[in-house]
Amino acid sequence: MAYSFTQIEKDKTRTIGFVFSFLVGFYFLSILFIVLLVSNFVQFQVAANSHSSSFHFIFLDFAKTGMVFGAALIIGFCHWQYTTTTLISKIIKVLQAEPLDPKDTYHQVFQNIIEEVSVATGGQKMQGVVLPTMAMNAFAIADFKGQAIIGVTEGMLARLSRAQLEAVVGHEAAHIVSGDSLITSVTTSLFEMYSGMLEGIAHVLKSTTQASSRGRGRGSGGILVLLVLIYCLLSITKLMSQLLRMFLSREKHYRADAVAVRLTRDPLSLAEALYAIVHHWRGAGLPAEELEAIFIVNPAFLDRDEKTGLLADLFSTHPPLQRRLQILLNMAHSDIQIVVNKVKNMKQKPRVAVPEAKVNSTQWMVNKEGQWQGPFDIVQMMSFGWVQPETWIQRVGGGEASVQMAYQDKDVGVQIAKGKVDGGGVGRDQCPKCRTTLNTVIYEGLEIQKCHCCQGVLLYEKDVQKIIVRQEVGFSPRIVKIAEGVKKESNMIRKGAARGQPRMDAKSLYDCPECTDFKRKMLRVFYSDLYRIEIDKCLYCKRMWFDKDELEILQCLIEDKVNQQRK
Repeated sequence: MAYSFTQIEKDKTRTIGFVFSFLVGFYFLSILFIVLLVSNFVQFQVAANSHSSSFHFIFLDFAKTGMVFGAALIIGFCHWQYTTTTLISKIIKVLQAEPLDPKDTYHQVFQNIIEEVSVATGGQKMQGVVLPTMAMNAFAIADFKGQAIIGVTEGMLARLSRAQLEAVVGHEAAHIVSGDSLITSVTTSLFEMYSGMLEGIAHVLKSTTQASSRGRGRGSGGILVLLVLIYCLLSITKLMSQLLRMFLSREKHYRADAVAVRLTRDPLSLAEALYAIVHHWRGAGLPAEELEAIFIVNPAFLDRDEKTGLLADLFSTHPPLQRRLQILLNMAHSDIQIVVNKVKNMKQKPRVAVPEAKVNSTQWMVNKEGQWQGPFDIVQMMSFGWVQPETWIQRVGGGEASVQMAYQDKDVGVQIAKGKVDGGGVGRDQCPKCRTTLNTVIYEGLEIQKCHCCQGVLLYEKDVQKIIVRQEVGFSPRIVKIAEGVKKESNMIRKGAARGQPRMDAKSLYDCPECTDFKRKMLRVFYSDLYRIEIDKCLYCKRMWFDKDELEILQCLIEDKVNQQRK
């Protein structure tokens, strides 16, 4: 008999009831244990002080037991309400997920797939989010209000084909429609979400304790007690997470895989996606790996996930990958070697060659106080504070007919009309180097701002990671050669054979094109110690400025490093 919506609702209600009862039972046993421990300890102290040998273990009567149960019920209800009231927003915050960018072509494809799958599932409303990490994984969460979220990592959007991404979204949509996502979201958020927070606190306290031990040790005793308490709570939350997994059947992933195949009619693409996730950083960089139950594949590799039997069924949230792949391959009448070859060749997709950018080569002579000076290009002219709309200029090679006032020239006049030569600081959306208007261009699926004169680019720090993982752009031999030189120079600096520091004199620092109201300067730094590309960065708005070729060189260096690590 088909798995009907009536059966789905019955299973969902029953499981949620079990989880709430489990939560209340946990608090009941914990409070009961504490009350008995304290009561018997007090009686033991009284007997010891009175030199009496008549010590009897105290048991609670029915009335006191009822009071303990009532307290457990209240505490469990408060815990439940606090966790489930803003369930999705809490999980999204822990995962550091971001909404889709309507100007990002990769995000647009993801949004289109969600809408298509929504129609195929009968109009189930679903919202997409992305995790800004190079890892490959996907998840689905839902709440009691009917809100449903499907999330994928930037690494998955960059590496999977559209068909593979459709299969993954179909799998996550199946969890939402069946009610599995609601159950998983609730059980995960009750303890696992707090487990991750406690781990962070414990790490900070441990570092503080170590720092205090190197000094005079003042205040380290209190920190140590707090650290022990945090570790105890962390152990309890982890234990509770393991026990709650008994309510999560790992069989749900088989069912979701089957529904995804029914929606897409493409079992091979889902098999390829699962194999690619497992073999390409499935958990590297994820901010909350402890929320493993919500993901399509466990972010952390665990031996028990690949086993069968009672213990694996009780404590593993995901079934063996080999078993999932075999079922899908049987549906597709294919074999694992085809999947392996397809995933292996995924990185060999054709790249778009970026043409070598050429700076505007037109030059002008400029008349200053009756004397012709130059030649200057437009970048130099726009940086002069003395060039005015009525300044006489002449295009080099244009003859006497090209002698005219600056505002009459078709190129210079545009900049003059926009007030680019007032001698003040850089304006909003202006090139910090040339002070010309930045153009919006599409690069690796993202909108970035580019100067048509110096070919520099301005973009947000978070977008750099997206560009790095999206390998659409190929590199010219010139870029590869420059990248090799940067790599050799960086190796020499790390070995102490050479020293290199960014130029930090105040006159060379650029004005931030975004923070014009505050006249903030961009800090000149290396992108990282490993990739010593000199960039300009605003610490306030998180914008980065890359001079000509610098962004491509950075991409080339990182891709080369990743390829070496794979070998």
